[in-house]
Amino acid sequence: MPEHKMIVIDGIRVRADEAARYRARTAPPAGGQAPPLTQAQADPRTQETDQEPGAGGFDPAEHTVLQVIAHLAEADEQETARVLDAESKGEQRKGLMERQDEFLAEARQRAAGGPGGGA
Repeated sequence: MPEHKMIVIDGIRVRADEAARYRARTAPPAGGQAPPLTQAQADPRTQETDQEPGAGGFDPAEHTVLQVIAHLAEADEQETARVLDAESKGEQRKGLMERQDEFLAEARQRAAGGPGGGA
């Protein structure tokens, strides 16, 4: 298990790589109340990806397993691979991870014009 270097801000222990986010969330502007968090600040999963939130299209982390399966039932092979890769780096839900090969095979079959299997 990796060790995280901790720092103390106003008596609160915070991971060093989260310090800027913590300060942005807790530091009120001069004489006022702290502004509300943006979605990117509130959800650390969006900060872990290389892309801007929403830039990559369908994000499986923002949908239920059934919604992801429905999306994969119509996606091409490249989109299917991208969504499954995002899932494996994020939520890693068993219902999707166990069926990766099946989803990719169905996408290939759709691309070839064969009869589609459906999820």
